[in-house]
Amino acid sequence: MTDDNRPVFAYKIGLLAPSRVGKSTLIASLLTEGQQMLAQDASVLLHSADRPTANRLAATYNMVTGALKARVFMPGLVPSTPDPSYFHLLLEARGQDLRIRFDILDYPGGWLEDGGAGTGHEQRWNECEEFLADSSVLLLPIDSVLVMDSGEEYAPLLSSHLAVFQIKQVILRWAKNRRERQDEPALIIFCPVKCETYLSDSGSLQNQAAQLRERITDQFSEVLEAVREAAPHASIRYLPIDTFGCVELVSARWTPHTTSPGGLALVPKYRVRPPGRIVRKGLDDLISLLCRQLVDTARTQSERTTTWRRTTAAYSRNHAEVREGFFRDLWLNLNGERDRRRRVAAQDEGLLAESERTTQSLFDVLAALAARQTGTRLHHLS
Repeated sequence: MTDDNRPVFAYKIGLLAPSRVGKSTLIASLLTEGQQMLAQDASVLLHSADRPTANRLAATYNMVTGALKARVFMPGLVPSTPDPSYFHLLLEARGQDLRIRFDILDYPGGWLEDGGAGTGHEQRWNECEEFLADSSVLLLPIDSVLVMDSGEEYAPLLSSHLAVFQIKQVILRWAKNRRERQDEPALIIFCPVKCETYLSDSGSLQNQAAQLRERITDQFSEVLEAVREAAPHASIRYLPIDTFGCVELVSARWTPHTTSPGGLALVPKYRVRPPGRIVRKGLDDLISLLCRQLVDTARTQSERTTTWRRTTAAYSRNHAEVREGFFRDLWLNLNGERDRRRRVAAQDEGLLAESERTTQSLFDVLAALAARQTGTRLHHLS
């Protein structure tokens, strides 16, 4: 598609998670970390696509950094998302009229758990479901503290708090859509968040990376099986992410919570490791993975457009210059038809040249992104 006469490739990224996981924080982190990471590369730039997105991301960032300054961090103090809102991020090639837009939908996580019925927003949740089902990429943020520190006594509540059944239903619809559009991206990323306490490369004294991955794949085994059966061509990745990188879990206690499954919610409390500087391990791999997947898809689409425009331009030029006999050629010159055909041919050749430039730019951006090696946290589940 085009916007302001510049080519724009737009892709939907769906976040699929219940409440209190940190979807908004993850979105804000994608932009801030993406800007820092890509600033080292002269070929690409990531930024907010509009003012509402910039304002929402700034508010989330300030809220989180302010909470960390207190040295004792409780995620529950960060307000949850009250209404659906869209975030639009732009990946641009420097010096090129080329943009790739990521459209991300944030919504109240509780709507996933009850379909919006509990708040009277069934129709609005249906619209969110349509966005998720139509997304090129699904991100599944998973609360690692819930998975690792819920305790044996409360193990029966875990699937309900993770919303495994509800996630499976949304993914089945997504998989059907991806199967019908096999020329489009089909990527699911399981992203355990708040992993600082469990991974040694974060500065933690323990390394429970294998246990975390094993427990998540066990909890979501039916979801993984459903994707493999419904959309076998889909890529499934596992990538644990440190939400802040400078916190350590102090305690995780179950407390009464009327709207949570079983009437209970697991409330974590963290201490902030000095000097309290945010270092989000794993997020750079997530940004690279998203960018490479969607740039590669845009390249494929651009190549397809270029092939079609090359055929069109060749036909137009041949039609403009073909000789049809002395008297017919004379008439075409006198009535201006020959000039009209040549203008059409020139326009089609201009579109072809533009398409070739776009394709080359996408090749260049993809090469720059591919040059970065992914870390050891990223695993293939398909």
